[in-house]
Amino acid sequence: MTRTNGGPVPDSLAGLDRLLTNFWWTWNGSARDLVRSIDPNAFDAARGSTSKLVAGISARRWRELSRDEAFGSRLAAVVAEFDAYMTATDTWWSRNHAERATGGIAYFSAEFGVHESLPIYSGGLGVLAGDHVKSASDLGLPFTAVGLFYRDGYFQQSIRDGAQWEEYLPSKHSDLGLRRATGAGGQPLEVYVPLFGRNVRAEVFEARIGRVRLLLLDTDVSNNHMDDRWLTRRLYGGDRRTRICQEVVLGIGGLRAVRAMGLAPDVLHLNEGHTAFVVLERYREEIHTGCHPHVAWDRIRAQTVFTTHTPVPAGHDRFSDQLVDEVLGSYREQLGLSPDELLDLGRVRSASTESFCMTVLALKGARSANGVSEKHGEVSRTMWKDLFPERTEADVPIGHITNGVHAPSWLGGPIRACLEEHLGADVLSRVVTGDELDLSAVPDEALWAAHLAQKEHLVDFIEDRNGVRIDENALILGFARRFAPYKRGDLILSDMARSRALFTDPERPVYLLYGGKSHPRDRPGKEIIERVIQASKDPSMQGHVLFLSNYEIDVGRTMTQGVDVWINNPRRPLEASGTSGQKVSMNGGLNCSTLDGWWLEGYRNETLAGWGVGAVEPDPDQAAGDRADALDLYETLEQHVVPLYYDRDAAGLPREWLHRMKRAIATCLPLFNTDRMVADYVQDVYLAD
Repeated sequence: MTRTNGGPVPDSLAGLDRLLTNFWWTWNGSARDLVRSIDPNAFDAARGSTSKLVAGISARRWRELSRDEAFGSRLAAVVAEFDAYMTATDTWWSRNHAERATGGIAYFSAEFGVHESLPIYSGGLGVLAGDHVKSASDLGLPFTAVGLFYRDGYFQQSIRDGAQWEEYLPSKHSDLGLRRATGAGGQPLEVYVPLFGRNVRAEVFEARIGRVRLLLLDTDVSNNHMDDRWLTRRLYGGDRRTRICQEVVLGIGGLRAVRAMGLAPDVLHLNEGHTAFVVLERYREEIHTGCHPHVAWDRIRAQTVFTTHTPVPAGHDRFSDQLVDEVLGSYREQLGLSPDELLDLGRVRSASTESFCMTVLALKGARSANGVSEKHGEVSRTMWKDLFPERTEADVPIGHITNGVHAPSWLGGPIRACLEEHLGADVLSRVVTGDELDLSAVPDEALWAAHLAQKEHLVDFIEDRNGVRIDENALILGFARRFAPYKRGDLILSDMARSRALFTDPERPVYLLYGGKSHPRDRPGKEIIERVIQASKDPSMQGHVLFLSNYEIDVGRTMTQGVDVWINNPRRPLEASGTSGQKVSMNGGLNCSTLDGWWLEGYRNETLAGWGVGAVEPDPDQAAGDRADALDLYETLEQHVVPLYYDRDAAGLPREWLHRMKRAIATCLPLFNTDRMVADYVQDVYLAD
């Protein structure tokens, strides 16, 4: 029984324990409302951490809830829904693939963005992984996820003197809804990982994500060398030495944890190159059974699939020969490989001077590889064509499955209620097919009212965070990304006189809302944030540029549900996919972005879900391309976006804008959700012959 500062949870509310220890409640609307109603102020203070919430509830409040018949009825209904979900035998998987006997799928990722209360993610890669897991649960896949527990997380961002500051706040497993995983024999699970010729102990913790178990390895445990205890403290922290050690723990230790759970998955899904050492551990397993190396590699490839997310060359982890041998020398000997044989597994050309590349190792060890959008697949084939010299570039075996987002997690309550009222309560379960929705039955008035309700929530959120109240009837643009230079976060501020005229027009005001972090060592990215902050403090801007600090899932959810237009302007073709704009589209927001990543697919075919900025092909002169894109962005906003938003009929409704909102939902919600994405992985990758 959960203990609180005022005593145990009353027996009459016992079902609450089971509900609060599973992240399912975070994407079920009724469950979210119920959990928050326990104590709204405490819930907000805990930022969704149910462990912290429960610890702060007094015995008096528990007694009140136990006597509250209405709360008891709601609790019983939600718990019944949760139990039905967890025990359901009629799922998408069972209906479509029941005949496929399978040991399941193990999914490895360096980060998971499940919810803001579990801060083991930095941005898009982690949120994508979290959404992948949630859809795997919803569809009923036999699925296990594997990652690392970062006690200090990524970092908390604050703005001081106009610049980003980083602070790391350690967390306890118990505060994050984690519990110690147990092995096949019921004992607390731990594994040993080879590093520097010694075995490093990693304890394994578990989070329940609906029907899915998320296993998280932690080396900050007693008896480990102090350097080893720090390995898993921070996500993307430390130097190259720390990075390779984290990836050894994730890949080699992660697969050992799966085995210790008594699992024998048929499919090992490597999400980005950080996870590629899974391939080496599989090789060790096969060799130790006496398998011939050639047969071993055939077996490994038959089981392994790989998703790459990085079209930026610097984004692919590479390690020096000396570092690889220092970290993995004794382990390499277990594999029966010479130093050059191991290094060649991570090189495009054997016996070359290339550094060891994790993406190359993953590509060599997988039977299937894919990018995360159509354009990214094309870019990846070009990037890695030398790895397949016998093939033409078009025949390089890297396909694509376009990313999506988990609709129940990102669709705002008012918009969801509007769609369910007019399209049926099962509307979200139908989007797995990818078929366009028909929104003709949705009244303009109802959709606009739902949008304004979500927009008002955003305006309230801004007021709570920044202490200013903006005009909720004005056009609100949003930009929230990692502040890397290629994403050009300040492109819309490149001509300040023009920006000022655009934003502060008293007849047609526009607000620009920013959020996002820059990696602590990315000085050019930090300088972009500093320019944005400077613009937000410019008196001539009259408060029309705002920056929401510490961009995390809760901030992203509120922004993407409430803005009118989403701005995203990476240099082409450096955006692998980008999923924030997908969240905006399913909420009826419109995109105004460069034609790269997912938006290249979302924009085409005259979906009217927004506007494209710039040409499809990049200008070889980067500076000239930036100027041309900035000019096109300004002209699109001035001549199309702003006039259309403020064009109202006698009833005060922007009819043509609403037509575009409906097109955004009708086309983008089915095409760019993770139910559709995971179904594609099942049919085209996991179960493909």
